[in-house]
Amino acid sequence: MDAEAGTPLLGAHSFGLRATFAAPLAALLGVVLALLAVFGEYSSELHDAHVARYYSFLTDVYCMIFLGFGMLMTFLRRYSLSAVALNMVLSAVVMLLALLCCGWAQQGWGTVAIDLPLLTDAAFAAGAAMISFGALLGKATPAQLLGVLALQAPLYAATAQLVAGRWAVLDVGGSITIHAFGAFYGLAASAFLSPPGGAGAGGAHPKNGASRASDLTAMLGTLFLFIYWPSFNSALASSDPGASAQQQQALAVLNTALALLGACCAAFAASPFCTPGGVLDMVHVQNATLAGGVAIGSAANLAIPPAAALGLGALAGALSVAGYAAASPALDRLGVTDTCGVLNLHGMPGALGGLASALFAALWGGRAANAPLIAHGARQPLVQLAGLGAALGAALAGGAAAGFAASKLDPAHQALTEGELFEDAPLWHLGEEEGKEE
Repeated sequence: MDAEAGTPLLGAHSFGLRATFAAPLAALLGVVLALLAVFGEYSSELHDAHVARYYSFLTDVYCMIFLGFGMLMTFLRRYSLSAVALNMVLSAVVMLLALLCCGWAQQGWGTVAIDLPLLTDAAFAAGAAMISFGALLGKATPAQLLGVLALQAPLYAATAQLVAGRWAVLDVGGSITIHAFGAFYGLAASAFLSPPGGAGAGGAHPKNGASRASDLTAMLGTLFLFIYWPSFNSALASSDPGASAQQQQALAVLNTALALLGACCAAFAASPFCTPGGVLDMVHVQNATLAGGVAIGSAANLAIPPAAALGLGALAGALSVAGYAAASPALDRLGVTDTCGVLNLHGMPGALGGLASALFAALWGGRAANAPLIAHGARQPLVQLAGLGAALGAALAGGAAAGFAASKLDPAHQALTEGELFEDAPLWHLGEEEGKEE
């Protein structure tokens, strides 16, 4: 009750979170703490030069995960509190799980030596999870989100180690193992967690929309992502063996910057052709402008012509806009509500990046600067395609299994009703005025 007004708080809703979300979250934290106590230790290779080499990149990646993704998802006018806050806590959960899962995948079963590259890998896992979260935004309960994303962490670690580790697929910025994987995992889970009735219950829901204020906060997320994306793609470029660390990071930064600029220009150019009346659409501006950073990820540290990076970014920006115009409505008609349009920003540009990396390896893999990265010689393009296929297969199978399991978790108490979809009030301690419809 409100102590002054004596009226019930809208947050005091029958949709309680103590047993369904808070208790499992605390239990999961306890499990991670116990496992870390048994298996975790800091690497013996830690020194000041290690911090100088990696820490600034790690903080930039943090800005992308916690600020960029978090603010980008505040576009829903009635769900912005939940978007930014759940992005924070779910990223933290996935990072803790990924520290152990990625550590075991990379180092073998037993003691996990924790250092800044491993912490960055854990942040990448959180990035993949937040991409999946975008597909489920506003229509899955916190308990369902916790279950789906906690299950994603070990699958991500295994897939990334198989594809980029054992198979030596070029994927320094994660076009394949972060963006395409995260998008299709989320979409597969969404097929089971989208509200029944297709577009009428999801895509065309009255609360599934933005206001001028929420569009502005989402645009801040876009700007954070646009600025920090070169660090995301280059953060671990220096850890690739057998090549010049300085050259790889420089190439990753330059290629990503050019691809982002290309995507920005192409998105603004394409948007009026894909909207009624020939005007700009904020959805395109907030998302398609970033597609170049996704698409260049796999090939970011390759020595390619600058025009190739710019052209790939422009193609990704235009493809993303076209996806919002055509692919998103098609998904809605199939009953799969992709709230944030992750198919268009991450899924299709990520797959495009995997295909482009195969083409670039075929065209320029023989360059001396690229030789240390091309583990399979003339077969590298085929390995790139195999890695893309494996990541997509794992994402679709794993996401479908996780979504199905989450949909069966106490459905009588955890399924959102029509009035609770895309709505903050059932999850938060809000006053009477804060809970009213705008």
